[in-house]
Amino acid sequence: MSLTAQVAIVGCGPVGALLGNLLGRRGISCLIVEKQPSQYPLPRAVHFDGESMRVFQAAGLAEEILPDVLVGKGMRFQDGSGKVLVDWPRAQDIGPLGWHESYRFHQPDLEAVLRRGLAQFSDCVLMSGCAVTALSQNADDVLLSLDDGRTVAADYVVGCDGAQSFVRNALNVEFDDLGFKQDWLVVDLLINGAAADRGDYTIQFCDADQPATYVRGPGRRRRWELRLEDGAAPETEAKAWEMLQRWVSPEDAEMERFAVYTFRSAIAKDWRVGRCFLAGDAAHLTPPFMGQGMCAGVRDVANLAWKLAAVLGGGRAGVLDSYQSERFANVQEFIALAVDLGRLISQTTAGVAAKGKMKSIWPALGAGLGARDGLGGTLAPQVRAADGRLSDEVADGGFYVLAQARFDAAVPVVVAAEGWLSDRGVFGVVVRPDGYVFGGAEDQAGLLDLAAECRRLLK
Repeated sequence: MSLTAQVAIVGCGPVGALLGNLLGRRGISCLIVEKQPSQYPLPRAVHFDGESMRVFQAAGLAEEILPDVLVGKGMRFQDGSGKVLVDWPRAQDIGPLGWHESYRFHQPDLEAVLRRGLAQFSDCVLMSGCAVTALSQNADDVLLSLDDGRTVAADYVVGCDGAQSFVRNALNVEFDDLGFKQDWLVVDLLINGAAADRGDYTIQFCDADQPATYVRGPGRRRRWELRLEDGAAPETEAKAWEMLQRWVSPEDAEMERFAVYTFRSAIAKDWRVGRCFLAGDAAHLTPPFMGQGMCAGVRDVANLAWKLAAVLGGGRAGVLDSYQSERFANVQEFIALAVDLGRLISQTTAGVAAKGKMKSIWPALGAGLGARDGLGGTLAPQVRAADGRLSDEVADGGFYVLAQARFDAAVPVVVAAEGWLSDRGVFGVVVRPDGYVFGGAEDQAGLLDLAAECRRLLK
């Protein structure tokens, strides 16, 4: 039996499910192939940022996600004596992206929302319990063979199938190792009382004897991560409790799970081979010390979804050539900082550590669509329009203009507070469907030219 779809997505974790929702809202038929028969029930990722929530908003799911998350307070790096080395506070007010800067969440809750979102699209089909066994492609389509004997023919395939990606391996794409590799014990707890509660901040214990991390989650959820030396991985729950005894005991909490993870830094050399793309952990791996692993995959599919929809709708095929070049530079900067922070946790062994306050970074896109002049390719703010909607919603997933005054254009125009625009020396900017600036102009005529250029990409 042969099945067809415009886009086949391999993997229905949060990145694959989000891509399905983004494409479904654009009227693109999707078939998502997931080898596991049911959703994974235990915690994995625990943090996403305001940019990710903006993408969930674009998928029409932010309001459903919001009740189950906790606004993050920030992160502190402290030495063995408890002295704060680096403080990374997160604002508790709504930020320039239209959402809070940081959120804590339980991944099974998020995935459940994303899967319910898929169900609203008749042309988005999730096939659980199916594994891809072969992949081939030609100039016109991609063919996937499944382990149940069926085949899937699609215009494009996106591998969202994790660090051990079948799609990446089938395409013979190599990972570039960026030099960070450590084994850590990850323990998820449900606390019973105040004894196990270390507060609302994530704490990075920069301790020479036992580098560790404490993470505050929503509700009773707390996570501990401990760096392991060679051969130190616990084999039993009792041994895991023994390793945690410095901070928490079985009387304080219930252990939901413990697992050993290898924290790595790596980027795939090719994110596109013909009609096949890689996204999320299939394309890059980052240590978790900034909480940006899943966020990077969210950015991938936000970038890729509108471009796939544009090309499938008759737009210029060359639009897809910008995917890797734009996303690579952005994710590379996040990975580099996460690696530096990971090394800081053990840096006190040499008696040296960075000090001070840290701010969130919002790296620009690499070379691609639009100018790269210090404004093009940067993340645009999201403002409230006159009717109360957020500006991305006014555009309904398309290009739009943020300007200091209203005027008629081929795309929606939203009036923005003067400060952000005037600080950048422009009358307005054209914002892409993924929230990044396509370009800015000093006057109305320049914005009209930019808007016309954007429309030509879609034809």
